[in-house]
Amino acid sequence: MSRAPRKLAFVIPWYGNTTGGAEVFCRGLAHALAALGHDVTVLTTCCRDPFHDWGTNHLPAGESEDNGVRVIRFPVRRGDMTRYVHYSVRLDRGEELSDEEEEDLIANSINSEALCEFISAHRNEYAFFFLPYLYGTTYYGIRAAGRNHAYLIPCLHNEPFAYLKIMQEMFERSRGLLFLSPPERDLASALYPIIDKPSLILGGGVNSDVIGDASAFRERFGIEEPFALFVGRKVPGKGADLLVRYFSRYLELYPKEECRLVLIGKGDLEIPKGLRERIVDLQVDSPTDVYNAMAACQVFIQPSFFESFSLVLMEAWLNSRPVLVNGQCEVTLYHVHAANGGLYFTDFGEFVETFRYLWEFPLVASALGKSGKRYVEENYLWPNVARRFHRYVERLLR
Repeated sequence: MSRAPRKLAFVIPWYGNTTGGAEVFCRGLAHALAALGHDVTVLTTCCRDPFHDWGTNHLPAGESEDNGVRVIRFPVRRGDMTRYVHYSVRLDRGEELSDEEEEDLIANSINSEALCEFISAHRNEYAFFFLPYLYGTTYYGIRAAGRNHAYLIPCLHNEPFAYLKIMQEMFERSRGLLFLSPPERDLASALYPIIDKPSLILGGGVNSDVIGDASAFRERFGIEEPFALFVGRKVPGKGADLLVRYFSRYLELYPKEECRLVLIGKGDLEIPKGLRERIVDLQVDSPTDVYNAMAACQVFIQPSFFESFSLVLMEAWLNSRPVLVNGQCEVTLYHVHAANGGLYFTDFGEFVETFRYLWEFPLVASALGKSGKRYVEENYLWPNVARRFHRYVERLLR
């Protein structure tokens, strides 16, 4: 394979943890490109992850090595999180922000002046790839890199942040764009002036070593009954609260049906008192527990409204599980159609019918799961994604 002629740098607020889709994606892509022989550096902050104080340096600044990838961490600049949350709440309510308020929002996001200074000083040495789109490290980092050196992997969702005027400027400043799915590209094309920018449907990446052991899961956690599984953060937008409501109502309609719902992920969610035997909020110790749960479940449910790829969907398919997704999320709906790997719902009535169908026709459900597995193996294993990235970079930077 021919070699792209410049060093690659990925710029991301947090790196090394496994709690966010963009962080997991960045690490997987960096490792896959390093394995192809690329010179890869990750530029990130000393903040641990999205769930810790963005203004605190939890990790030491400086350089380290991660599986062939050079990692450089920079101190964060403390912002006013109260102001950031205030603006975010207003956006969620549908309010518009003034230009000055948008600037103040980004200024009080996660930021690092030292990181931007490094980018500016080394702009001719690297092609910089920024992700995700909505944080200060991306906005100010793209400015520091300059138009000829900044590429954006937005991980874009159809959410209030995407409609800020300040994002129009950021997308326009990027030299090229790499998307995780066609619906993400279509949303960006509708929102931003990017028609003349070279873009690529890169796709997310999945490791092939996520196949779980169903019997190990049942033995460890003592769950013998058939169950549906949710994996993800229990926060607004990810749909866990919607799923709990729908499943609770489902059990009212079919109280004697032998099925449970298992939830795995960070965040607090109120489970109805009378249903805590049927809806299990499970605490796990490792990703292996998650993969084992995927292998053991009868149906994997992804109720999220906002996704740019959905790694857990692909991991469930690699475990040959049929999936049920929220039809109001264009990305997961796209994948279900493309893979022929499951069904979707847009309201409670559709949830009942599709869930019962997958539950009552196991041969059909099994065929859907196997179709999903073929889809992931043909398109989204890391070597496939890394080769697509390599060809894009080689063409642009030749």
